[in-house]
Amino acid sequence: MSSSFVYTQRERKLVFGVGTRHDLVQYLNELESQKVFVISDPNGASVVTDIVAPCAARIVHIWTDVRQHVPEDLAASAREEVTRVGADTLLTFGGGSSTGLAKAIALSHELPIIAIPTTYAGSEQTTIYGVTGNRHKQTGSSPKVLPRVSIYDAELTLELPKNVTGASAFNALAHCVNGLSAKGANPVTSAIALEGVRAIVESLPSVMAHPRDVSARERLQYGAALAGITLGDTSTGLHHKICHVLGGAFNLTHADTHSVILPHSTAFNADALPREMAQLSEALGCSRGDEAGALWDLAKRSGVPTSLKQLGLESSNLKEAAERAVNEISSNPRSVTAELLEALLQSAFAGGRP
Repeated sequence: MSSSFVYTQRERKLVFGVGTRHDLVQYLNELESQKVFVISDPNGASVVTDIVAPCAARIVHIWTDVRQHVPEDLAASAREEVTRVGADTLLTFGGGSSTGLAKAIALSHELPIIAIPTTYAGSEQTTIYGVTGNRHKQTGSSPKVLPRVSIYDAELTLELPKNVTGASAFNALAHCVNGLSAKGANPVTSAIALEGVRAIVESLPSVMAHPRDVSARERLQYGAALAGITLGDTSTGLHHKICHVLGGAFNLTHADTHSVILPHSTAFNADALPREMAQLSEALGCSRGDEAGALWDLAKRSGVPTSLKQLGLESSNLKEAAERAVNEISSNPRSVTAELLEALLQSAFAGGRP
């Protein structure tokens, strides 16, 4: 444990509990919100309409054009509409793509965000934003984009398909694992990350076996929130840079890439992180040295993708992906070259247990 570090607590409120969606008016009042711009994916439009019914007079627009990786043209169109209606608050409902679009707007318009997440990506707890253009996902960090309020109501996740549940939970798990060694990590962020790992590993198998288990869903939401805090308080690393390249350059679904890459990125750095891997093995409940394998086993049990081939990537793309990723990685516990990343990606393409 380091005896010298700085931990910065950010301004945000996390609200957990079944039925908390019905308290939305309270949080709008706290922010003095009068003109609310709602962002929801099309599948959630009817649900979010019911949620905002008690404050319908404050809703100036419900935007349902949501796409993964936040294309530049979509962000520009949404910003124009926010300006046109004079919104003073953004309310986002759904997964990381809805939150991501809200962040792109908040960055330019400096509006507060209230997030009602229905997946487990955890992006509502980070200051990280990303916009994609010309097959490149440009990411950055700003306190302007951190949602002021996040409402976690597990009832809103009961109909979430298994493939989305598992994929987004692995996205969250990757935040925790990465956060143990990322730039900015300290004893406080590591404690949060390890608690997130425990919550996700304990709850995900139950949720996948019994999708309407509210208690397990609540536990998984808790783990995902901690994962988002971990990522927001530290930084992205090799794992996430690879996933951003796979999504931005090859249009793979961002959440799906995490369950594929995480075991292999963990194995790649394991020898350089003996202390962190010892902590991770305890949280995972596995033998020391088998952390990457335990993550792969969890992916298999959860029925999520375990190979890039499953996701539709061609083997001929691996070299380009490695070359793109190596240019995105500024720091890593182990030295990184395009050749080493290509070998990592080849292992992930094959999908075997590391």
